[in-house]
Amino acid sequence: MKKSHFLGLMLAVLLLFQAAGSGFAGGSKLLMPQDNTDFNASPGANAPWFNIDVDTPNNEGQHTSAAFDPSRGWTYISYYDATNQRLRMARLGGPALDCDPISDWGCLTIDSGPDVGKSSSIAVNPTTGGIGIAYHDATNGKLKYAYFKNPNLLAYTINTIDKGIFPVSSTGLHTSLKYDSDGTPFIAYYFENSAGVDALVLAYYSVASGNCVNGDFPSEWRCETIITGEGVGQYASLFVVEDWEFRIAYYDADKGELWYATSKGEGNCGYYGTDWVCYPISGGTADVGRYASLYVDNGDHFHIAYYDATNKKLKYAHQVNSGGNCGIIGSAQCDTIDSMPADVHPLGISIAEDSDGYPIIAYQSTNGSLKVARPLAALGLPAGSGNCGPENPFSTWYCQTINPQNPWVPARHGDYLSLAVSPSGLATVAYNGFITSSGGNLMVAYQQFQIYQPLVMKGQ
Repeated sequence: MKKSHFLGLMLAVLLLFQAAGSGFAGGSKLLMPQDNTDFNASPGANAPWFNIDVDTPNNEGQHTSAAFDPSRGWTYISYYDATNQRLRMARLGGPALDCDPISDWGCLTIDSGPDVGKSSSIAVNPTTGGIGIAYHDATNGKLKYAYFKNPNLLAYTINTIDKGIFPVSSTGLHTSLKYDSDGTPFIAYYFENSAGVDALVLAYYSVASGNCVNGDFPSEWRCETIITGEGVGQYASLFVVEDWEFRIAYYDADKGELWYATSKGEGNCGYYGTDWVCYPISGGTADVGRYASLYVDNGDHFHIAYYDATNKKLKYAHQVNSGGNCGIIGSAQCDTIDSMPADVHPLGISIAEDSDGYPIIAYQSTNGSLKVARPLAALGLPAGSGNCGPENPFSTWYCQTINPQNPWVPARHGDYLSLAVSPSGLATVAYNGFITSSGGNLMVAYQQFQIYQPLVMKGQ
């Protein structure tokens, strides 16, 4: 029988393309999604992960904060350059900037100090598309705020919002910046006072009632103390539920407890003493609450990832109607998700809500690897296939290594990490990686969708 001149051969070829909220660089390591998934998984949950170096020449990538701009499809990262003690911003999308030449990212120095840029928090203004960064000026003990009105033009302003009496007091530590739907900026932060009591403070733009007397615009910014106490307000994590409704998770260092502040209803704290409710979520005999990271779902239930320093564990607390094991009268459920490094700081923990309403937590595992934890339902995995998280009777979460620790060098991945999720469900994690005696790099782990497409090959 005569052979055909052409043989039709259909082969599956993996094509990777850039999706909203993610980037691509050649040579990245592919981590394949888990088997046995079904179509109930969250969009993007099983997309493969990649890792790239974004900024490398110096000791880069500390105090990271990541944000996604849904209107432009750009990802932004603010971070601290420890070598030059300056604030930097990396961006995937838009005009090219000075950055590592092998990556698709661009980098820009925002404030050159000296010693500025720690405790950075970046956010996108939903009304204008502008980019804001709140950060700490360690030299002068200030809270500062940089704002790009139009990111395409790369023009920005820098203002001091609040200032301590240095060196007695310092402010703008552990910042958390968010915008409401009207584009008003709100910044939760820690005020440290060696000569008195510390405080959790909320600053916001308010032309009519400003009172931040130590800032550049005292008549336009208002600084309201929510609660005071020794070590109160560290690791503040702010969430804007709706216009002028706020929730803040924070750490009480003196008590070693995770606390929660809500502006809903009259309570026991706040600027006027009763306009906020502040209460402990978890604590008691254990030291818990460092690296707190918060989001609030559509039902106004909080979800907080945090560190249990006593037991060296990643913990997850979420609000329940009743029957919980923590919070006020069982109003929350606190569960252990995975082990974390023992007595090695700083660590990284960041939580976000995925596109299907499930939590996703990025963190540093006990051996220094970067990992991501998600409930089995988010991944579409069957019961009994979990490897971490609460046990009832089987583990109900899956913890995946995204960037393994290299055993041949003293490297760690996941310090100062920050997580952002695009509307399509793809996650991006900014972190400080390859920690050695000479420092580390700004690194990014990101997901991309995969598509299988037929390809016709010719043969003789």
